[in-house]
Amino acid sequence: MVDQDINPIAAREEDPLWHQLKSVPAFRALLRAVEARFYRVLDLPQPLLDFGCGDGHFTQAAFNQAVAAGVDLDLDSLLNSSRRRAYELPLQAAGVDLPFVDRCFASAISNSTLEHIPDIQPVLAEINRVLKPDAPFVITVPSHNFTNYLGGARFLNRLGLGRLSEQYKALFNRISRHTRTDSPEVWAGRLAQAGFTVERWQYYFSQDAMHAFEWGHLGGIPSAIIHALTGHWILGPWKSNLKWTEQWARPYYEEEFPDEGAYILFLARKKSESPIAATLPQANPFTRQELTMVIERETEDAAPAIPPPIGEAQQELLPAIDEEVAENERVGPLINWQPFISGALVIFALLFATWGQTQIQANPTEPGTGAGWFGLSALMLLLLVWQQRSIHFSWPAFSIPSLSDTLPRRWLYFSALLLALIAPRFVTGNVQQRPAVAILIWLAAVGIAYYSLTVDSPVSSAERNPDPKTKRVDVAITLGLFLVALLVRLYQLGSHPFILNGSEASIGLDVLSVIRENSRNPFSTAWLTNPTLPLYLMAVPIKLLGPSAFSVRLTSTFVGAIAVGAIFLIGRRLYGFAIGLVAAILLLGSHFHVHYSRLGLTNSWDALLVLLSLGLIAIAWESNSRNKRRVWLAAGIATGLNAYLYTSSHLLPVMLGLLAITTLLFERDNWRSQWRHVLAMCALALVIALPQMRHYQANPGLFMERANIVGILDNQSGWLSREATQNGVSQAELLAGQLWRAGLAFNATLDRGTYYGPSLPLLNFAAGILAVLGFILALFRYKHVRFSMLVVWIGTTIVLGGALLENPPNSHRLIIAAPAVMFLAALALVELITTLLGAARKNGGEIEGSFAKSQGRIIFLLIPLIIALFITFYDIVYYFGPYRTEHHFADRNTEVANDMAQYLNSLEGDWSAYFFGPPSMYVGFSSIPFLVHDFQESQNLFDIIEFGAPLPVDKSLNLTFIFLPERYNELERVLAAYPGGEERVFSGYYADPLFYVYEVRQ
Repeated sequence: MVDQDINPIAAREEDPLWHQLKSVPAFRALLRAVEARFYRVLDLPQPLLDFGCGDGHFTQAAFNQAVAAGVDLDLDSLLNSSRRRAYELPLQAAGVDLPFVDRCFASAISNSTLEHIPDIQPVLAEINRVLKPDAPFVITVPSHNFTNYLGGARFLNRLGLGRLSEQYKALFNRISRHTRTDSPEVWAGRLAQAGFTVERWQYYFSQDAMHAFEWGHLGGIPSAIIHALTGHWILGPWKSNLKWTEQWARPYYEEEFPDEGAYILFLARKKSESPIAATLPQANPFTRQELTMVIERETEDAAPAIPPPIGEAQQELLPAIDEEVAENERVGPLINWQPFISGALVIFALLFATWGQTQIQANPTEPGTGAGWFGLSALMLLLLVWQQRSIHFSWPAFSIPSLSDTLPRRWLYFSALLLALIAPRFVTGNVQQRPAVAILIWLAAVGIAYYSLTVDSPVSSAERNPDPKTKRVDVAITLGLFLVALLVRLYQLGSHPFILNGSEASIGLDVLSVIRENSRNPFSTAWLTNPTLPLYLMAVPIKLLGPSAFSVRLTSTFVGAIAVGAIFLIGRRLYGFAIGLVAAILLLGSHFHVHYSRLGLTNSWDALLVLLSLGLIAIAWESNSRNKRRVWLAAGIATGLNAYLYTSSHLLPVMLGLLAITTLLFERDNWRSQWRHVLAMCALALVIALPQMRHYQANPGLFMERANIVGILDNQSGWLSREATQNGVSQAELLAGQLWRAGLAFNATLDRGTYYGPSLPLLNFAAGILAVLGFILALFRYKHVRFSMLVVWIGTTIVLGGALLENPPNSHRLIIAAPAVMFLAALALVELITTLLGAARKNGGEIEGSFAKSQGRIIFLLIPLIIALFITFYDIVYYFGPYRTEHHFADRNTEVANDMAQYLNSLEGDWSAYFFGPPSMYVGFSSIPFLVHDFQESQNLFDIIEFGAPLPVDKSLNLTFIFLPERYNELERVLAAYPGGEERVFSGYYADPLFYVYEVRQ
């Protein structure tokens, strides 16, 4: 079967009915076999276009050589057509926008395709455009008799159930995905409107054949189940197995063509590129003798042939047009007012947004402040988009490679699921804890799942070896961005922020427990229900360098730097080189992102993984690349790993759900070719996330525990109703205020959290304006995934990570959206500046010469780049300058713990330490046990809990007594018991003095 499917000559040599019966269900085989005979008789010169080519199975049986080009919207079908080698150039394209130059094909066919297209006239006109003058165009379509010949409908009519009969007809059309079943006269009129004249036509498929076709659908149900499981319609494609099926179909296949039939064949010819008068000659059906003689003659004369590779002749079918250059060099009238209007709209948008931003920052607590000015700015941008009518991105069509996928590989997925379920058993229950084994089994499950879900789709040499210069440039830029971002994040890492935050220390303690084998389950949760798996990565530098602020923060610096490189690569693919580079530069120096990339927390990890997940999904959704499945699986890996981070595990599922709804509303057709890839992505993500999901299942309530503590709804903390009662305001008013503060978190309101607390918004003034304008532009393009992704990303973060939680905004919950904000700012900056420069260029004279053109393109990139560098420089100067002296990062107790740990580490020899801190503070404060090296609570580090509590009696040890200022009066008692010691005072930022020390050396 496989050899027969792959070899087009072998398929050509056998009887058309047998060829079809071996590969597709009998009812479809019957219809396609009848149609295949027509194309063997007709003279169709090359290059030939097959519009609606599907998987190439039909064309393989109808022609004795590979057809020049096949076009279809369904990518999976095109992949199968490449395996069959039915087309030299299989392309994914819409019928209204074929990726070919004018008048490049000598003939065209469209077999049972045009009836599925709702708006058919533009498609016929587009096919006319790509055909040479006088080129033949052959189509087959169902006729107006299609539903009238249905036996079920006729039976219902006889019973007097006319309405039910009409519903049956409508159902059958839906099953067949027909949008029309029209008469020959109607089709002749459509063809004439597109410039075609009908030379010959005939009916085929009698009423009896139609009955067989109708009831054959029931017999095709087992084939559909087999196809879903194995990828093949027929499991036993040999004649002994299909003997009875062939005997059933043969009489209908060999019947004489009827005067009236369920289907129509048209041979039309291009006569004009504009509408002509419609004519329909008398029907002229082929005879069985004509068709039989042709088949026998071709079988005798058939000679082996191998389809040639795509050469220069085929490449000429594709347009070699630099769209960007063409757009920039379009010559207009002597005075072109359009650029002036575009420039004015951009300037007004910027001015209105600037004034709105000024008002918001001046009074961020009053809801609605500045919104009107941003509304005017949005109106300017809407007018700009409407005026240009060209703000969209188009993907080039790629030829499709071969595809083979086998049943055993698919079944391996279930073994991967089993391994993912087994892995946690090595670290749970009463068994000996073996985290290394658990992680290795989990990684094996991920590898097997990935392999089982991939498809063999060899890429072309161009995709496998892209332009070396472009590849080198991309690699160099990505590596450069990563290194610079890493240096920024490593600079004085141990001393800025100036103290170790208590949350960093708490995570550090969990890392130490991993290192010391006290808490070893990588698929559980640790401090504040944060998943444990990231701790295993953080353990590497702490194990090598020892516990310190530097070592606990080091992993985050690499994660943050990787995000900078990733945003460039993803942005370059989704929005273009300029936007990708500008977004990366903005993220590189963002004081907000830099800060969280320098903390011993995993919040910046959320930003990276959500960027990879949503970015790769958008790339895969809109790409025609042969590597589409691998991109989807890469997105599945990122999506699954999000389960092991706190914020993204709660927000990303909501984002993905909203994104799915958006695509179902506006890009429903794309789901037909993408659903298998989406399913594969979800399947891989499930294997990756399954161990963590099982932990949540075994511990009900754990997943939402923190969200319920800080959430404002009645089923959470009840903050909303409690505050409304206490303040005498409505819950709606309170919620509006929450939404307003959270919505302005990036460009106006100040951070209220304890992990950062800068004195300016998370975006500086210029970046704040650009982000708002970018959000407006993205809203205007909501039908495209790459833009709706940004809107969903930002909106979900603001609502679920801000407005519905207490005390917004808290920056540690918003860092997840940092890449999206930078994309929006870069989008606005590049597009608005480019529009202004384009307006000036078009009215200032055209640039002559290739060197001048290249200079023009550099300028279009250079100016947004310079502005982005200034914004980045401002943020970096702020973070390492004013913010360093502001110290809005922690509190007095955190500073006490940090400096106290440094003091204890400076002591040489054997010491016992006594802390007069309770009830304000205890030696169990997380920074102390994490940072100190030679002191442990209850061994040589003690709390003196009560006033007048007994002092140590062993005077042979070195003793140190540490006093908070509020308990300094107890020093006299210690002096009386241990005279001759040394008193020291430690000053701090949050308190001066910070604490006192009295040392007694023996």
